[in-house]
Amino acid sequence: MKRLTLLRCVLIAFGLAPILANPAAFAADKAAPAQAALPAVKPAADVYRLAPGDRINVAVFGYPDFTSQPTIDQSGQVRLPIIGEIHAASLTVDELERRVAHELANGYVNHPVVTVTITEYRPIYVLGLVRRPGVFPYRQGLSVLSAIAAAGGIGTAESVRGTLSADVLQAEERVHQLEIQRATTRIRRARLNAQLNGKQTVDFPDLSESSLDPVQFAQLIENEKRAFQSERDAEKQEADSLQSQIPSLRAEIASLKDQQKLEQQQRDLNHQLVASYEKMMGNGLIRKPNYIEVKREEARIDENIERLRSSVLRADQAIGDTQFRIEQLHDTYRRRVITELQQTDQTLLGLSVSLPAAQRLRAERMRQLGLLTANEAAEPSVTVVRASGKTVVKLAAAGAFKIEPGDVVEVGPLTAPTLATASAAEPANQLAAPGIPVARGGKHDND
Repeated sequence: MKRLTLLRCVLIAFGLAPILANPAAFAADKAAPAQAALPAVKPAADVYRLAPGDRINVAVFGYPDFTSQPTIDQSGQVRLPIIGEIHAASLTVDELERRVAHELANGYVNHPVVTVTITEYRPIYVLGLVRRPGVFPYRQGLSVLSAIAAAGGIGTAESVRGTLSADVLQAEERVHQLEIQRATTRIRRARLNAQLNGKQTVDFPDLSESSLDPVQFAQLIENEKRAFQSERDAEKQEADSLQSQIPSLRAEIASLKDQQKLEQQQRDLNHQLVASYEKMMGNGLIRKPNYIEVKREEARIDENIERLRSSVLRADQAIGDTQFRIEQLHDTYRRRVITELQQTDQTLLGLSVSLPAAQRLRAERMRQLGLLTANEAAEPSVTVVRASGKTVVKLAAAGAFKIEPGDVVEVGPLTAPTLATASAAEPANQLAAPGIPVARGGKHDND
């Protein structure tokens, strides 16, 4: 009864209240084949679009105070520092990056480099023949098999075989996540090495033989390419900005030296005039005040020469300071890359131990359960209820079916009687709302 109540609440949340109120209107659907009742599955290559409930990280390179981790509210808005509220729902990560960069460039930041990542997707729901039905966090690459494992596996708490099944699913999920982490770390390490060595492109490792989904692998590669290009562009832009100051300083030095030459010529002429005045004053031809005025002019010229010489020294020092700042900028980027490389090497070292251990644990769990051959494996019937725009669709799903954020996974009766754990007094149709057929063993194109 508790499972039925929970399922009814989820169906109402997805807009299926009319089905609960009038189950007879859907009686004809039960007799139709599952393939005819279920729509086509979206290809995995579809770009993920943000939705309410997703938590994102918005970072602006060089402006740590602008970094925030907002959650998209039910109206599809997020609140960001400086620019305030901005609409994020139904946008891709790339589109949101461009929108935030456009807002920041409108009077806040010159040429902003914005990075948006999804830190937490909206949760999924697992209902039906699982030990712990409820709400679970979503992770990239999550499959029906993994969702069932997170819900405690198939069967009831009293079933030893169900416990072993859950252990196998959890071990499989653990191995899969570690393999994804290793692939992601290796790709990031290749990008960091290219940055450190000043290469123009990144030589990514060949991961074609790994269990990583090709679409997910391509997305990881694309993300690292964008990070590589963004880092290069940001460093070049800052260095060019500093370098552009040096020519003007050198031109200023040349101008000051020209002025020095003119002042020196004036000093030489004035020196001759002073000598003439001294002779004339000795002969009584001029008065002393005239001689004093000429000496004052000589002192003024000497002062100007010293001032120009000081200005030249200051300009030379400014050139040296600017060149030092350029070197310091490159060193800062280089040290940061070296630090990230050390972290990735430590991660890979840890994975070299944890991944083989997880693989051995998976093999042992499968041996205990007797799932070393495909003929002994049995899958439950699973239906995924998914919101698509303003409508809700039902998809037949197998174990490798890829889950999307916000999906509801309905686990029906097991297809293999030897693994059935539900009692005769609790048939599977009592775990679903009346009038909603449960699809049987559908396959997904992403398997």
